[in-house]
Amino acid sequence: MNRRLFLPFALLLSLAAGCRSEQETAVAEARDTVPSNLNREVSKTEKVGKTARSHAYIKRFYQEQGDYFVTVDYIQYLTGNAAIAAARRRGDAAADVQNGDTVYSVFNDYYIINDDTKQRILQLSPEAAFMLWDKSAALRRYTATPAEVMALDTALLRYAPFIVETKRGIVTNLTEQFIP
Repeated sequence: MNRRLFLPFALLLSLAAGCRSEQETAVAEARDTVPSNLNREVSKTEKVGKTARSHAYIKRFYQEQGDYFVTVDYIQYLTGNAAIAAARRRGDAAADVQNGDTVYSVFNDYYIINDDTKQRILQLSPEAAFMLWDKSAALRRYTATPAEVMALDTALLRYAPFIVETKRGIVTNLTEQFIP
């Protein structure tokens, strides 16, 4: 008699365990799904024939045998709700209580993630241009050639993120990201 009760009970437990496993999987997948706007600046420069636009820190800019090269460290530059969500996940968001509700924010409405510090050396196209911000007097944007940038203190390039545009793995434009 005990066997007759045990068999249906064991089948019921197996079925319940299988259902819970699917449910747990669905919850885990929903939790681990990264919103598409958080991945919008992932590097694609290694794919031949593709045009890519990614944020990066410039670690080194130099000339070798007449060609210009840049060493970059790709980052994720996030703004708005994507920046707040990423900062909250990492415990970096500022929390303020307003009318009993907790409101989260990030300083100057941007957040930078640099999980992969791998550096890549990229060659600049002969027609490559730098778009830089002149902050000495009135804020203005200007274009500079690689030769003009070499005449400057290239160490200054390290302090702001850049938008690196490539075509077939060759840098076509480097635009300094405005940081308030």
